[in-house]
Amino acid sequence: MITSLDDLQVALARLELEHGDCLDLEAKTFSEYSTKAIAPSLCSLANLPGGGTILLGVGERPDGPVVGVDLAHDMAKRVTNLARNGFSTELQVDPHVLHLGDKSVVAVNVHELPVSQKPCMWQGKAYIRQYDGDYTMSLQEQQQFLSRRERPRDDRTPVPGTSPIADLDPEAVTVFAASVRQSTPALADATDDQILHRLNVVASSGEVTVAGLYALGVYPQQHLPHLALTAAVEPNIDAGPEARATNRKDFTGALPDILRRSVEWVAQNLASTLVVTKDGRTDTDFAIPLVAVREVIANALVHRDLSDAAAGRVVELRLTSKGMVLTSPGGLWGLSVDQLGTRDGKSAVNEFLYEICRHAGGPEGRVIEAMGTGIVTTKRVLREAGLEAPRFVDNGVRFTVFFPNHALHSHDDLAWIGSIDAAGLNSSQREALLRMRAGAQVTNADYRTFAQVDSAQARSDLRELVRRGLVDRVGERRGTRYVLARPGQNG
Repeated sequence: MITSLDDLQVALARLELEHGDCLDLEAKTFSEYSTKAIAPSLCSLANLPGGGTILLGVGERPDGPVVGVDLAHDMAKRVTNLARNGFSTELQVDPHVLHLGDKSVVAVNVHELPVSQKPCMWQGKAYIRQYDGDYTMSLQEQQQFLSRRERPRDDRTPVPGTSPIADLDPEAVTVFAASVRQSTPALADATDDQILHRLNVVASSGEVTVAGLYALGVYPQQHLPHLALTAAVEPNIDAGPEARATNRKDFTGALPDILRRSVEWVAQNLASTLVVTKDGRTDTDFAIPLVAVREVIANALVHRDLSDAAAGRVVELRLTSKGMVLTSPGGLWGLSVDQLGTRDGKSAVNEFLYEICRHAGGPEGRVIEAMGTGIVTTKRVLREAGLEAPRFVDNGVRFTVFFPNHALHSHDDLAWIGSIDAAGLNSSQREALLRMRAGAQVTNADYRTFAQVDSAQARSDLRELVRRGLVDRVGERRGTRYVLARPGQNG
């Protein structure tokens, strides 16, 4: 939430660095009050886990995003009145008028509605937040919100027309039952059939459950085709509008098979280098540690929405010029994004499937462990590899994990970039400044790599930073590098 000038400067820096693609931030120039322009944003942010903020008086001008609004306090009152009376349920907003120089910005903080009151609607339509704006919810998405008013139990639903003999993999069942007996004293003497019923692999009707078919089935997609994962390598930004994704694969089969094959696909398509270890062995060093990749794919497969409302939606994995993006149907249940990887960050959406997957797997190990440390492991191996933590985004109907190949920045970094003379700088120049602030010496080659520009553009951008007095140029010719200007030259 934005309540101070410092908060505003951090938000402006985020908008610049992320090209305006901030799920919880919406910037509007708002030269005059318009209910039609602001109501969908109020609605979508009220539906967004964690809520968000609308900045009135902020645009996308290259010479500076802040344009300001007239009669700011009056505008704040009108927005508050609309929030109280214009929606399917009263919204809680907290507007603040902030002054940046001679311009006024209204920060409208929108609180998330309780799950029992979602989806919020305006004039008969529900809105959902996407990176590039507010969109009318489909009936399917509305149903996803409605289904989350109660504890999800879709993984326990029997799949019509199935049976253990016809649809379960005998070898997978044997491994599963043996693991259950070994780790569960109460079932140490149970038969395979008893274990399948006790752990909700098979329903009382004799049919296989969604969880059982997904985790231990011969081919689950015969009955539930959406329980799959699609992967592709997206073209670079400069490849042109007609460029298409490459190396597309559709992974099907039981959940452990999808997990294994998709991790192998990532290994084949990720940038990697051969390294020699201290003991002389040759190993492969991947751009993203495969341990982290496996953890997040396993979580996406196990915790995806299994309700009828999510039928037709698969887990999507994309390798892009910006990093790896993994999106699964459904949002978090019983916790927030901020709680992931903490002591309180343990809540299985599909608790029956989760329990089955503790015992299901293959030669590489079980699909998932039960201590709730998957996200902790992911963050640890990324940190050990010198990489930033992944970004988790939950918009209520889709959950996305983003492994960026550029740095994510701290609140302190964003506050700093918002406090210097950065007006008119592009996002790559801001990224370079933050890297230098962290101690890096940026070369033309470095800039070309993370900015995805040619040598001439890199040289022009870096010279502009020197001209402004923000950075110093050190060395000559091929030894030229750029460092942050000495203390005292710039705030």
